[in-house]
Amino acid sequence: MTEEQIMADILNRLVDAGMWGKGHQDADQLKNWLSGKLKKNGKRVTKTISRLNSEQLIGLKNNGRSIYANPRKRLEIKDFIEKHYINDWNKYLKENEAKE
Repeated sequence: MTEEQIMADILNRLVDAGMWGKGHQDADQLKNWLSGKLKKNGKRVTKTISRLNSEQLIGLKNNGRSIYANPRKRLEIKDFIEKHYINDWNKYLKENEAKE
């Protein structure tokens, strides 16, 4: 799973849950959700959250323990999700196993 795919997955979860501005999601909970799909899951998710924040696609609350989607970047977030998000993980994993 590439960093862009992780970013798209996080953004998609925030958008689906309506976490724009005032609403926020616990960052540790995101790490747990993604743990089955990633190696070195905590470090990669933390790095990805930092990158999303530096690109201003998300904002941080509670000293970085909670995150939310930046409502001013709705169009950029939508385009990013459409470009990088994977809908069917089982199909994606089977295709990548076949390539290796």
